[in-house]
Amino acid sequence: MSNTEIKALLFDVFGTVVDWRSSVCKYMLDRMPDEQLKQSIDWDALAEEWRNAYYKHTKDNATFNGDASFVTVDQQHRHSLSILAEKYELTKVWSESDLDEIANAWHYLDGWSDTVEGLIKLKSRFIIASLSNGNVRLQVDMAKHAKLPWDMIFAGDIFKVYKPSPKVYLGAIDMLQLKPENVLMVAAHIYDLNAAKSLGLSTAYIVREGEDTGLTVTPDQVDYHCANFIDLFEQLTR
Repeated sequence: MSNTEIKALLFDVFGTVVDWRSSVCKYMLDRMPDEQLKQSIDWDALAEEWRNAYYKHTKDNATFNGDASFVTVDQQHRHSLSILAEKYELTKVWSESDLDEIANAWHYLDGWSDTVEGLIKLKSRFIIASLSNGNVRLQVDMAKHAKLPWDMIFAGDIFKVYKPSPKVYLGAIDMLQLKPENVLMVAAHIYDLNAAKSLGLSTAYIVREGEDTGLTVTPDQVDYHCANFIDLFEQLTR
């Protein structure tokens, strides 16, 4: 595909744009007053379990048609945190109001070192938009916190369904008044890119530490295989 045909880039967010793992761990640790618990808990493992609960929720709802019973990522994060708080005995020190606050950790995730510079470069040539299962308010807060210069935010609660449902990708493309062949999906997760590719989008894989663990994604599986967003910009503009 000629690069001139690409008019918009859609970005997965968690893991691709922001380093959720380090950010969530830091958010929890900063709010843990008990030194013994702070030292004894495997915070990386807790964050992974929290993230896995999110994956299960979005996977289970990827074919959801959307109605009043739709559960947002914020709601799911709060629900799964209650379960994890009991498991890790965090209720000894965190009240329900504390847990409400901790659940907001996902609103304040830091970008990777190349994120802002790379997005600004890409924005200078293309429409750039998030395409995340995270709900709108979550992404707005995250964008303000991490200085993400989106032209548009697309979210699970807009479409009332989650990736990899075709409704999410095609819904975003329709709102941008483009065709699939004019859009590049950018992600650090091959399942996301495979779903986008099946609908006619181009794909760019970003190698991120801790994402797609145990998988080997080769350049022949995607249109662009990149070390980071700056590398993506350079490949798209050569």
